[in-house]
Amino acid sequence: MSELSRDALLAIVRDVWTERDPVPDHLVAAMQAAAAMADSDLDVELMSLVERSTELAGARGSSAYTLRFVHGDTDLLLRIAVDNGRSRVDGWIVPAEPMTIRALPGDTTGSHAAVVSDSGRFELTDLPVGLMRLRLEPHDVARPAFATPTFEI
Repeated sequence: MSELSRDALLAIVRDVWTERDPVPDHLVAAMQAAAAMADSDLDVELMSLVERSTELAGARGSSAYTLRFVHGDTDLLLRIAVDNGRSRVDGWIVPAEPMTIRALPGDTTGSHAAVVSDSGRFELTDLPVGLMRLRLEPHDVARPAFATPTFEI
């Protein structure tokens, strides 16, 4: 038995990764959307994902999970529920402050918006399933808008 050359060994490893862990179909579109956002005039400062948890699926095929994002002193908690191909996002901002939350679907076919209540709560209903990001627009003009990274519903 002969030893493999470095290039032959790397080719085998590449083939295994390509077969066992292919690039997700939506990754290229998600990166193109992020790059397009970076080229725009919008502030592209992103919140970081701190936590993700999954709850048990519902009896009628619905499912829900939570995401938590943090940006500076702003904490965003999301509960995302999916039922029959549509989704609902219930969210809480801490500390509560007047702002508009815009859901920006990855397919850029439109957006949904909600205003944060005095308690920091908001809800976005009838959202499409797929790639999504939320843009947070404080009503205080001295504070720039910022967004979550793209996540999948």
